[in-house]
Amino acid sequence: MKRRPIFFNFISPKTSSRSSKDSLSVPIILLTIAAIVPFLPQSKHQSLVPNLVANAFSFKPHNPRPRHHPSHLTMSTPTITPEEKPLHKIRAGFLGCGTIASSIATSLAKPDHQTHLAQNSLALTSIHVTRRSESKSNALKERFPDVVTVCETAEEVVRNSDLVFLCVLPQHVEGVLEELKEKGVWRKGEHTLVSLVSTSKVDDLIQKTSLPPNHVYKMICLPPIANREGCALLQPPASNPETGLPFLKSMLDALGGCVECPTDDAMNAMMIPGCMMGSMYGVMRNTRDWLGV
Repeated sequence: MKRRPIFFNFISPKTSSRSSKDSLSVPIILLTIAAIVPFLPQSKHQSLVPNLVANAFSFKPHNPRPRHHPSHLTMSTPTITPEEKPLHKIRAGFLGCGTIASSIATSLAKPDHQTHLAQNSLALTSIHVTRRSESKSNALKERFPDVVTVCETAEEVVRNSDLVFLCVLPQHVEGVLEELKEKGVWRKGEHTLVSLVSTSKVDDLIQKTSLPPNHVYKMICLPPIANREGCALLQPPASNPETGLPFLKSMLDALGGCVECPTDDAMNAMMIPGCMMGSMYGVMRNTRDWLGV
């Protein structure tokens, strides 16, 4: 019998797509780190790179609860407490309804995910989304008619939400935030803004919204969050009640896991491997199909 090349072990249909991806996650991340090291400032090599390598070996995409993790990145798991606590009610809003926005909204709205939210003392009450992209907003409304409302304007979304996700294209961020600020729709101490725009900076978002620093965050995640798979990156950390909003960290833990990044440098370094996952898995799939195995 002809022996199969070792390479086939990674792409064989006998191995599930999930286990195939898991087995390649660490080498992909290590290769990525090796590629970006020359572009990092020399001062970062001794502190940031070892931590990223350690985090790569503890990375488990479908079970985001590593036994070891770098000291400057914190990660917690959902906890169940025997005593009942008042539920923190979430009114979520999405400015922009693309793939990532619809994935987060889906995860929040799924009935079987409500148990995980409740275990973290959270409860979803409503989701408001802008119409664009219309195909995705309509699909959310059709799937979760009792929870999702499609709005015609960004102002309507913000006025009916407490937790607002900014999911527009980078070139539209400034115009959207300026319009909302001029209309005075932001409620200080009540609204929390979470930007999923990869190019956004937390300090700039604070300035453009006039929201308190502990109510403005940047977040990066991938579409599998819709199924409570994979981790979200969050900057700055929200778990400290004195400087952040613990409910936000608890919510992301309930939706699959969260890694908190204390600085822009840490966030940018952690974003790169995550941004490469989609294209890397696409290459793997196309190679498998081309080989016909």
